[in-house]
Amino acid sequence: MREFDEFKLARVIGACGGIDGRVKMQKIVYLLQMMGYDLPFDDFSIRQHGPFSRSVAYATDMLVGAGVLEEEKEPPDENATFVQYSYALREDLADMVLRNFDLATPSGKPPIDEIAPRLKEQERAVLEVVATQIFLEQEGLSGEDLDAELLRLKGHLSDRFPEAEELLETLRLESLL
Repeated sequence: MREFDEFKLARVIGACGGIDGRVKMQKIVYLLQMMGYDLPFDDFSIRQHGPFSRSVAYATDMLVGAGVLEEEKEPPDENATFVQYSYALREDLADMVLRNFDLATPSGKPPIDEIAPRLKEQERAVLEVVATQIFLEQEGLSGEDLDAELLRLKGHLSDRFPEAEELLETLRLESLL
């Protein structure tokens, strides 16, 4: 990464108006990168919850440590087994980040401030399925092979497949992917 590239993540979080959950943040960043937005995270690999980038995790920790992002931890309730993290761009730094770290809009795509909130509106599980499918397609899978691998990796989310397919279709119809 180049110097200050981490601030592009702050820009994405600012465009979303904050993001609830580390998994959701990873998927939003991955999808934006696949859409052609200039994000410096080129180390995505497939993990339990779909595409994951150590660089995104590092940038998040760095921005929290530097006081650029505010991190809130919500302890697990009786039904959850993990801590829920939420991230927001510090309000007093928002203008500086928006002015100095804008992400150029790829040709034919909507501005980051339009598409990022649309992705944020989606449920984490739907983003996870869509991001995983796109990752597998990028790896060269298609047809029945793609369907089988997606089912193997995300079978536990199969009830979300129709919503994921709808989102994927919308993104492709709007020439976002």
